[in-house]
Amino acid sequence: MQLGVVTNPRNPLISEIRWLAEHGFNLVDLTLEAPHAAPEGVKWTELKPVLTDHNLPVICRAATYLPLENPAPLVRQAALDEARRALDVSAALGAELCTIRFRGWPAHLDEATGYEYYRQLFGVLLKHGAACGVAVALENRAENEHQLKWFREIFKRLPDLKLAYHLGHGNVGTLQSMTREYLFALADRLAHVRISDNDGRHNAYLPLGAPARGGLDFRRDLQTLRSFSYDGPLALQIDGDREWATVSAARLRTWWG
Repeated sequence: MQLGVVTNPRNPLISEIRWLAEHGFNLVDLTLEAPHAAPEGVKWTELKPVLTDHNLPVICRAATYLPLENPAPLVRQAALDEARRALDVSAALGAELCTIRFRGWPAHLDEATGYEYYRQLFGVLLKHGAACGVAVALENRAENEHQLKWFREIFKRLPDLKLAYHLGHGNVGTLQSMTREYLFALADRLAHVRISDNDGRHNAYLPLGAPARGGLDFRRDLQTLRSFSYDGPLALQIDGDREWATVSAARLRTWWG
C-alpha cells in the first residue's frame, strides 16, 4: 500500500518530508504552493537527494490557485506558464505524475467551447509533460454540479489525460459519494486518490470519521476502489495538527486490509 500525505506549504518542506518518513509514510504528495514550496522559491535539485535518502517517491500537485479559468487571456497564459513550471519541478524531483485541480473555463464561454478550451489547454500541458517524462492528471473539485458530465467530455477529447480523484471533494453537495460514478466513467484513467472527510455540505479536510453526520463511508468507498482493481497511490489531505493524519492513516490501513 503506497500511502502519503499532502504537504502543507505553510510548513518548511524539509520538515514535512522528514515528518512523513518518521511516521511510516512511503509517499510525498507535494503541494507546489507559496510560501514554502512555490516553484520559484526552492532549489529543487537540492531537495531530490533528501527524498532519495528517505526512500520517498513523490507526486506533485500544481498550485490550486492558478486561475486557468480567468477571462483575461494574459492571466490565463501566466497560469498556463505556472502549470508548465510545476511539470518542470516534477521532472526535477523524479515525479512521474503531476495533478492539476479542475477550475472550470472562462465564464463567457459556452459549454462546447469550454470543452475545446480544455482540449487545447491540456493538450499543451500533456505535450510538455511527455517531453519531461511526467504524466498529467486532472483532479475533481468540490463543486459537483455537472462536473462528472464535464469530465467525461474533457477526458474523451484527451486520451492521455489521467484522473486524480479526491474522495472528499466527491462527497460535497451530493446525495451520496460520487466515487462509484467516477470510477464507472473513468476507472481506466485513475492514477491517484486523495482522501479526507467532510459533512457532505462543506468542503473541509477533516480526519477520517470526524463528522458527526454526513461523512464518507470509507469502508464502502475503499471497497469500490478495490472492486475496480485500483492499487495505486493514496494520499491523505488532512488540515490541522499532523497527529490527525497519523490517526487517519491507521484507520485507512485497517480498512484497506
